[in-house]
Amino acid sequence: MSQRLFEVDGLRIAINDQEAAVRGDRMPPTSVHGERLPFGWVEAIPGASFGVDASETLAIIGESSSGKSLMILGAFGLLPSGTRVLAGTTTYRGTSFEPAGRREEPTQQIRRKERKRLSRSGTVFDDADPEWAHLVATEIGFLFQNPIASWTPIIEIGPQAGEVLVEHTDLSEEEITERVMDALGEVHLPKSKRLFSAFSSQLSRGMGQRAMLAAALVKAPRLLVADEPLSGLDVSVAAAILDLLKDLKERRDMAMIIVTHDLAVVSRIADRIVVVYGGRVIEEGAVGDVFRQPKHPYTSGLLGSLPSLTGGRLRPIPGEQPPLAAVPSGRCVFADRCAYVGEACVASEPPLRTADAGSVACHYAAELDLPGIG
Repeated sequence: MSQRLFEVDGLRIAINDQEAAVRGDRMPPTSVHGERLPFGWVEAIPGASFGVDASETLAIIGESSSGKSLMILGAFGLLPSGTRVLAGTTTYRGTSFEPAGRREEPTQQIRRKERKRLSRSGTVFDDADPEWAHLVATEIGFLFQNPIASWTPIIEIGPQAGEVLVEHTDLSEEEITERVMDALGEVHLPKSKRLFSAFSSQLSRGMGQRAMLAAALVKAPRLLVADEPLSGLDVSVAAAILDLLKDLKERRDMAMIIVTHDLAVVSRIADRIVVVYGGRVIEEGAVGDVFRQPKHPYTSGLLGSLPSLTGGRLRPIPGEQPPLAAVPSGRCVFADRCAYVGEACVASEPPLRTADAGSVACHYAAELDLPGIG
């Protein structure tokens, strides 16, 4: 089997739970220099692994607050305040990065940027390994959930979109401006000085997302990472953005990781799917296989809950997903909502095991014949 283009292995992430802090809860010792984390820190992602091959589209799905965005942001050391990576390795084209090494809070990083800039929209890294930083800055593009807040509000759109080229290439200012203009045109925005000089506050959400996509494209990425790229967009705008992503992915032959809770989007764009629940990867496989014959009861429940996919009577999942800070350990994380729960489910947490051409974390997966969709 050929080496994957991008792979995350054993990613562990902790979050700060204020209620736990008030109670005085302390995490058990971690593998991060053998230290204990302070009161209130809870390990929410206990060891996620996933990857994507060249030219493939991987969808990471799950309900809101399942931990899917934490996984992808944590893989690059881009977590918000109140979260931190404990362990894990991210590998891109054979170059590895340990995001647990990025220990500073984002606000501290930004203050330190008087010597070098840190930008989410341009994804310029300053304190990572130089080879890794160069690969990410020149070959991986990002689309974030909030296409307005992800821009630095006091810097114009055009210079922000081109800043990665300033940092990592020898292109002249004129050449960078031309490349940014071409990227704006490629995402169906005006190739105008007015837009180039606009601030994020002057853009609609849809225009902001297209502009962020243009910023990702100026580096000619081999991999595009899209974290809920359609969040908050009108239906027609979201459909246009999705069509644009599909078209650009095919024309540029990029790999793509898309984080979403919308299975209808997955059915249109993805080749392979990773299902996340309670901070755990619980199923993985080809989209067609998972949709037709899901192995995990949660995946089957997701498929049965969406009228756009079933076309018939809905099969809603009872109950609600617990907050990440309150997910029970030592048992199946889905046990409290599962119609097929058995003794093994409450006795131990099922590991992710190979199942046919995919994998699943369910004690009874081999015995279940779960409904999917045609």
